Amino acid sequence: MATNDTRVLLSALEEYHATLRRHLVELRTDFDQTENRWHAFAYHYEGDAAAQFKAHWVRTVDRFHEYQNRTDALARVLEERIEALRRANQVEPGI
Repeated sequence: MATNDTRVLLSALEEYHATLRRHLVELRTDFDQTENRWHAFAYHYEGDAAAQFKAHWVRTVDRFHEYQNRTDALARVLEERIEALRRANQVEPGI
């Protein structure tokens, strides 16, 4: 029964990891498109409103990069745990 449990856990972790990676790729793609649009828009946008928006945009970019970095770190931890669980299942198939 325990072997089955570890394989179910492994399968769930692999699915979560794949979903997390897809999420990051899609998010980066969408954010890059938005950032490109912002740069094109900012070239023509001037005045107090532009300065205020830019300040908010810069904070958004910083927070997004922080989110990316933390999510990448989570994905790396998942990769390590998945690999360890794979090795454990191979070494001791009766777990």
